[in-house]
Amino acid sequence: MKTPSIDISKLFHRKPLSTLDQIDFLKRLADLLAHGFTLSEAIHFLLQHLHIRRQETRQQMIQALQQGSGCATLLELLQYPQTIVMQVYFAELFGELNTCLISSIDYMERQRQAKQSLLKTLQYPIVLLSIFIVMLIVLNQTVIPEFQNLYETMDVNLSAFQKGLTQFIVLLPPSLFVAFIIGSCVTLILIVFYQRLSPPSRIQFVLHVPCLKHYFKLLKTYRLATEFSLFYRNGISLNKIVEIYTSQTKDAYLNYLGHYILEHTEAGSPLGKTLASLKCFESELITFIEQGQKKGKLDIELKLYSSILIAKIERKILKQLKFVQPIIFGLLAFLIVALYLVIMLPMFELMQTIK
Repeated sequence: MKTPSIDISKLFHRKPLSTLDQIDFLKRLADLLAHGFTLSEAIHFLLQHLHIRRQETRQQMIQALQQGSGCATLLELLQYPQTIVMQVYFAELFGELNTCLISSIDYMERQRQAKQSLLKTLQYPIVLLSIFIVMLIVLNQTVIPEFQNLYETMDVNLSAFQKGLTQFIVLLPPSLFVAFIIGSCVTLILIVFYQRLSPPSRIQFVLHVPCLKHYFKLLKTYRLATEFSLFYRNGISLNKIVEIYTSQTKDAYLNYLGHYILEHTEAGSPLGKTLASLKCFESELITFIEQGQKKGKLDIELKLYSSILIAKIERKILKQLKFVQPIIFGLLAFLIVALYLVIMLPMFELMQTIK
């Protein structure tokens, strides 16, 4: 399998639309299609009122419409998430575009709300922490050296604890700066490294990252449940699903998944066992598939399960965010107390010396 390449410059490019504008675009598109507009008419109308950051993207969309491209191609030009692009692509195959747009809007809105909750949770404590660090830098350059000179002049003997605490306060700002630079470089290297991995290597890589593993499995499970629900609702057989997946050239993950399912089903392995062996799906999905195949209602059960997954992801994010703010405030309180002790403990020693 060909190793994916990556253009590093794309990591720093702004998207043609903000996330909020992407959601608004889908809402207006779904509304126009529901009122009888063709895709071409709806897109041409929306382009008149849509603020796109790069004009070449607008021209590419117009050219794509003239060439008869579908909605998925247009969303790809606007750099929508790959999950949304592929869901729309499959929905167009079976004439369920409007239904898919509505579910995509819900998915993106929930993601945006989760990001807003994270930002809201971190914003205030990080601002306070930043102000404290700036204040600490100023104190390290002005007040603390003066106090140290005073204590040396008055022969105040500092304990090992006081010396260690003073060193900690003095070295904290440059240490944080170095840690930030190293962290940024490591993150960039990991992103580039991940993008260059083949799909199976990407799966194994993420499954070994504790803080990402569970979210990765939930998102992959949601995507598969949504797509399989669409396929089975339209009477598509597993062989046809595999054929659709293996024909994908723009989504390496789906291409790999298609070949993986094909290889194992040809060897006589049932679908549930095949998906379980990948280890990137929730065990509940396997249960739903096995039970749904027996009842003949797999499409309905998978559709319901996909909505349950979205709610589950949202609850998990909100639950973990509740612990972030207290931790940051606790860290800030510790630093304030440490700064107070660095200044005041030697003062008490000095007062004892004067007495």
